[in-house]
Amino acid sequence: MPPLRVLRIPRKVLLYLGIVLGILLLLTALCTVGIIKALNSARAASTQAMLNSLSGALAVYHQRWDDYPPSTLKELGDPDPNAINTGIEALVACLSSRKRGGVLFQADDRLENVDQDSASRNVTDWFFGNNELREYMDYFDHVILYLHPRDLPIAKQAQRRYLFLRGGEEWATPVEAGKPGSFELRSVGHDGKPGTSDDLHSDP
Repeated sequence: MPPLRVLRIPRKVLLYLGIVLGILLLLTALCTVGIIKALNSARAASTQAMLNSLSGALAVYHQRWDDYPPSTLKELGDPDPNAINTGIEALVACLSSRKRGGVLFQADDRLENVDQDSASRNVTDWFFGNNELREYMDYFDHVILYLHPRDLPIAKQAQRRYLFLRGGEEWATPVEAGKPGSFELRSVGHDGKPGTSDDLHSDP
């Protein structure tokens, strides 16, 4: 049986192969970064559009009820089951109401119950069909923050405790505390943290 021959690749060929492989890896990394940036940009644009639509719905709500939705369920006549996400849960309950002209904002694919809580009853005659307290999610899959104008100057702890994503909790502080007549409607953006440069918000 003849001895096995070891295939020897010239050093120049190995060098060229290494250069080609390095270029391919660099191009892959650049493409990945570009794709991530494009996705984040698209999500930010969709989130901003959603915030603007919600702001418009809030304006119509104010015309109907002469006020904006409160920051707690308690102000709607039902006790808050916990002190998490109370503002956005009250907002969803109000904009999803079938009373006085019907539902003002409906985006079923953007509704979640991140903190897994429920009301004792269907407080505002919302259209969901059960008593779960839902939140609007932005296109980064983070809970949107909402505060009523009267809660902006001194936001209580129970109105500032937000679980933006399952598994992580952040303390949210108002963007424009004390601005008369304004509500806060904010997305925490890609990083999921309130008060950073990628936050998106809409004013009335």
